[in-house]
Amino acid sequence: MQPKAVIAFITSLQVLWTTCHSFDAQGDGSLAHPSITLEKRDTSPPPARNGKLNFTQTANVTRVTVNNPPINLLTPELVSDLLHFLLWTQPGPGKTTPKVVIFSSAIPDFFISHFDLKQLASPDGQIALTQLVDCGRLLQNVTSTAFIAEVNGRTFGGGQELSSQMDMRFAGPNAIISQYENSAGFVAQAGGQISLGPIIGKARALEHLLAAKRINARQGTEWGLFNNDYRDTLTLRREVDALAARIGLFSQKALNDTKSSLAFLSPTPQQLNQQLVDFAPIAALPESQGVIGVLIAASDQTANQFEKNVPNSVVKSLYRPQLAAMADGGKSVLNAAGSTK
Repeated sequence: MQPKAVIAFITSLQVLWTTCHSFDAQGDGSLAHPSITLEKRDTSPPPARNGKLNFTQTANVTRVTVNNPPINLLTPELVSDLLHFLLWTQPGPGKTTPKVVIFSSAIPDFFISHFDLKQLASPDGQIALTQLVDCGRLLQNVTSTAFIAEVNGRTFGGGQELSSQMDMRFAGPNAIISQYENSAGFVAQAGGQISLGPIIGKARALEHLLAAKRINARQGTEWGLFNNDYRDTLTLRREVDALAARIGLFSQKALNDTKSSLAFLSPTPQQLNQQLVDFAPIAALPESQGVIGVLIAASDQTANQFEKNVPNSVVKSLYRPQLAAMADGGKSVLNAAGSTK
């Protein structure tokens, strides 16, 4: 990317923040967005505009099934659907909102994957990056709804950032998580990085982030990333549904007051904004563009072995000479990524 293009890329993100967002304009944690009109709601969400989300409504619980084959890649279309749904959950006069929202996946091997690398520097991609931060903000600021991640597949990068900003996370036998950005020379930009500290502590958050570790369901529960993990998919679904139904029985005011009382543990709007500001110049560097090209060529962002083996597939692609020069051919370094199951 040429220097002028780099400047334009950074400037465009800054302009998007100053012209497209007015956060907490009412002093209530709500988000204003000029391109979105909130309509009067009934108890069911409107259909997803891009068809990337499916909804099932049961009493006071809404199940959101993410369906963006082949890997639930965070494309601009999926991010837009997520944002519009989360905006819909905002409370207001005459509006009925769910007490609990469960996010699950229609794709067996993936929960929510990373951001679409092919769109990273495109105009649509730049808008989607800001919207991804908006999604994290809403997950934490909408205090009248409890958000639960039902993770039973791989969730990497931006997908892991979203799940870490939900109120609770439960894992099935196929759950694998990784914040792989450091291995590619980037930083997590959608709020997940600064959300990890309060969840698992600074030391483990740094181990997870700096080493781009890969964590399975059992270790994730031991670390506190998951509330619990289950040995089979049916038990995961049954237990999450039962928990959501129980929460849904109780007063929404009590839910709101309880979640609000813990809001001090969430990142501030300024911290969330800074994540994107820090990310933009790194992503625009020529060497970063080269890395993105290598990763796209190796994976094509499809359900192949490269995507299934993130982050070690990223490490092998970018650091092959360094690994080969090590006494054991880099096996110890690759094994340090953590579980392969």
